[in-house]
Amino acid sequence: MLAFSVPVIAFFFSVLFFGIWTRWKMLRYLLWLASAFLLFGVAFLSQILLIPRNLGINSVVSTVFYTSATLVFAEGVLRRLELRSNRLFNFAVALFIVAGSAYFYYGVLWLDGRVYVLNFGLAFLLLVTALRMRKEAHRFLDRSLFWALLLFALQFFPRTVFSVEHLEDTQDIAIIRRMMEFRFSVWLNLSLLVFMVLIGLLLLTAIGADIIAALHQKATTDSLTGLLNRRGFEELAERQTAKAKDQVQSLILFDIDDFKSINDLYGHHGGDAVLSQIGSLLREFVHEADAASVARFGGEEFAVLLSGLNQSQLYRAAEGLREEIASTEFGEGNLNERTVTASFGVVEINAGESLEQALRRADDLLYAAKRAGKNRIVADWI
Repeated sequence: MLAFSVPVIAFFFSVLFFGIWTRWKMLRYLLWLASAFLLFGVAFLSQILLIPRNLGINSVVSTVFYTSATLVFAEGVLRRLELRSNRLFNFAVALFIVAGSAYFYYGVLWLDGRVYVLNFGLAFLLLVTALRMRKEAHRFLDRSLFWALLLFALQFFPRTVFSVEHLEDTQDIAIIRRMMEFRFSVWLNLSLLVFMVLIGLLLLTAIGADIIAALHQKATTDSLTGLLNRRGFEELAERQTAKAKDQVQSLILFDIDDFKSINDLYGHHGGDAVLSQIGSLLREFVHEADAASVARFGGEEFAVLLSGLNQSQLYRAAEGLREEIASTEFGEGNLNERTVTASFGVVEINAGESLEQALRRADDLLYAAKRAGKNRIVADWI
């Protein structure tokens, strides 16, 4: 019963993760995790049911499934943290495990050797994965998963050394079946069951947290440009302001000039192309600027919150954006021939002033720029 409970639990988590993926397909790592638990369950059933019956082939087949399950699991865990595994290294270790397992059956008949190669090899792959994810495990759940995976990997070494008995080097199926009742098999099954449930539940909790984060991101992100929407901007601006209490906070608000005529002449797909490309320009701007938050407020209006810039630096930043927009070729066809410009309102946020108040001041300056001829910047100190 202990032996069969391991694949049952593995298949349960596989179906569960796959089911969650069918609803939340943006969490692509779920497919890797579902596949890993499925492969592990198949490997375990292959071994305890002796399918295929030929012991040599069974040894190699189950080793391939165990190794594949470990590699796929590692990939899924790392992809969840937006990391990538070293596939060349993993392939080399996997090849060593499979080749070693085959050698200790067909080359030298040594069952203990096959046990050591498989257990130590899989432990090494899991250990490298745990260490790889350590630097990115910032949240409590991620750290918990890191420690669970690290302990799971490390326990392979003492458990294998202290629980393995001198297994009879035999090709007799009846003797092999009796070996499944040995101390090594009992400890193996028990450790696998405990850690599989622990890691599975931790992953399930982490997936729940990822779904909540995805929902929040969807609620605070503009779908067309990938920038924050107003709600997301206000939340991030509040955190940014609290983090930079001693620094000057500044706000750039700009609006694309004559955007209605762009939609009228080139269709809404043309307007969307302009908005999307400005979103890309702003993401590059954020990447280059220190402590910046950007958002699309709806329509053709965008906002940028900056920290730690003096008036001269702030004006140069706004001017750089204005020039970048005016010199960019947007879309395809006739739209490429049109110069797109924007009008800017720029303010420093006063002490004690709310973000909403600063936005209203910047909006007044933006429309002053529009009235003054468009494609220009109006700042509150000029």
